[in-house]
Amino acid sequence: MATANILEEPLPLYSTLSMSFYQMAECPMSKSYIKSILKLTQIPLYEFIDLIPISIDTYKRKKVFNPSVSERVLQIEEVYRAGLEAFDSDFHTWLRTPSPIFSNQPPKNLLQNSFGTRHLLEHIGRMAHGVLA
Repeated sequence: MATANILEEPLPLYSTLSMSFYQMAECPMSKSYIKSILKLTQIPLYEFIDLIPISIDTYKRKKVFNPSVSERVLQIEEVYRAGLEAFDSDFHTWLRTPSPIFSNQPPKNLLQNSFGTRHLLEHIGRMAHGVLA
């Protein structure tokens, strides 16, 4: 069941989250939270909108978004937090570089859905621990 809390701002990159992503996904999310994630990811707004379940018009019109938007934004945030923690700013370059591991596509393309974000998280975890295969 959704709570009355509204996610306003994410914590700084290397701080521990006060709530789990699971709990946060049940909360509505403010536009300011999404703007902070846009800065974190360095993804242009028009590309980011294609990754979340709203249109650009809805984004422009609303100030608070429902939990389905929160969940998707948090999935993307989780990938970026893990990647940036493991590889610093090199992670942004890695995401944009086509890789044979991902059928010669940039890893960023996997952000399209939850299956892709999960695969990216698994791959980032393996790379962070030196397991490349």
